[in-house]
Amino acid sequence: MKHKKRTYRKEQPKETLVVWDILKNETVAFLDTEYVTTQQKHGRPAKLVSVGMVICRGGFEEVDRFHSYIHMEGELHDKFRELTGITEKDLRHAPSYEKVMEQVGKKLDEHEVEHIFVWGPDKIVIQRDLMEYREMISKKSRKIVNRMLRMMKDIEVIYSRKLKLRSIGIANLKYLCGLGNEVCHDALSDAIDLKNVIRHMDMNGCPKYMVEAMRSYLADKELYCRCRRFHEKWDNVPENLLKKSQDVMQELEHMESMEAKALRDDMLAVCMGEDLSFPTLEEYIEQVSYM
Repeated sequence: MKHKKRTYRKEQPKETLVVWDILKNETVAFLDTEYVTTQQKHGRPAKLVSVGMVICRGGFEEVDRFHSYIHMEGELHDKFRELTGITEKDLRHAPSYEKVMEQVGKKLDEHEVEHIFVWGPDKIVIQRDLMEYREMISKKSRKIVNRMLRMMKDIEVIYSRKLKLRSIGIANLKYLCGLGNEVCHDALSDAIDLKNVIRHMDMNGCPKYMVEAMRSYLADKELYCRCRRFHEKWDNVPENLLKKSQDVMQELEHMESMEAKALRDDMLAVCMGEDLSFPTLEEYIEQVSYM
């Protein structure tokens, strides 16, 4: 009788990084960026236009801050201007990429920073920006940026795993920690928000009922957005179809599923031109009576 050969697969240890523990012995930086994305499908990678950083030691004690725009010519699209408040004038009069990165490197050296923490794609954006747009920079500047990239760690996965949440942004994290829920989309302000959120989670934790509410919110929002199809009014919808649609929408109003809500909102957009969006976190929590 043949016996199956047993194989032993070594499990990869789960990372249990807590910034608080690292801060006991080292100085760290929290960093955020703003970048311009293309409005065309399969367009070029995002281009870096702003860097913000807050440096801390000990019990999250701030020792320095840094912020700068990065010089760029050309037009910005409306969505970027509305979201960030950054204008073409801000970027035309900003220091060069090399000068900004040398200033960042100087700050890191001055305070002997060991780790740079980011939340989300900032490391990837900086890396691709370097490869795509910075061919002509000096070896010194390239060395500084590559060193920064080696120091960077995206802590989103680690803290999301601790909370058993995924795809959670800083705005929702702030709300979860009782720190408000507004984000400025300003690189320095967002870096400070990241520091404050991590400090709160490491030192105080988050209320369990709020974490549960957040899980429900993110799951329902993902399902709703996946089911939505239409966002604009259709032309020349027959009157009899409009009447039938109103009857169906009234029936859907009494159904609690996210699929029913998405279908109702699709019909509302198609028939009435009213494009509703998913409730904010505060509205959602109020509706389901978590608070």
